[in-house]
Amino acid sequence: YHSIGLMSGSSLDGLDIAYCRFTLNDLRWSYSILHTEVVPYSSEWIHRLQHLPNATALELSECNAELGRYFGDAVKNFVAQHGVQNKVDVVASHGHTIFHFPEKHFTTQIGDAATLSVRCELPVVCDFRSADIAAGGQGTPIVPIGDWHFFREYAYCLNIGGIANISRHTNRGMVAFDICSANQVLNRLAASLGQEYDAKGNLA
Repeated sequence: YHSIGLMSGSSLDGLDIAYCRFTLNDLRWSYSILHTEVVPYSSEWIHRLQHLPNATALELSECNAELGRYFGDAVKNFVAQHGVQNKVDVVASHGHTIFHFPEKHFTTQIGDAATLSVRCELPVVCDFRSADIAAGGQGTPIVPIGDWHFFREYAYCLNIGGIANISRHTNRGMVAFDICSANQVLNRLAASLGQEYDAKGNLA
């Protein structure tokens, strides 16, 4: 299977795009990362996404559709740039989280998938957290299933995003939880020194 994955994290550095190959042999998955790109957000988009939790319902709906178009156009450009037309089985889009309240039984990620699919002319899967929350879960972290399939030889897997989380395979199955803020804090500290982020950890 060949998939394009999209991720827009709370650090707001941009839209991450990865074109990957997934192979199943003897009930074991393997993967290859073939092409990657980060499409930086403009200062206007950063401002909109930062302030969207306090926007009106109309503004939220409008931004949801516009971000879907933004994602779709970014995917279409990515496909053309890397010459992978007719070589993508699915686009998997996490969207961008605006609200996440598992204690209230809801979560909201924007970047309208129908709009995204029409713009890039590819099938799209999305909304990865809602089913877990509907079943009484926390809806996050969402990486443990990938850790189980691809990195089960390791005792622990640490994911450092806007928020850091860790996962471990136990006798009860996968156990995962958030640890602390990560790039949300690090990017703010880097910004205080006039840099967008801590390139290669040089500031640290």
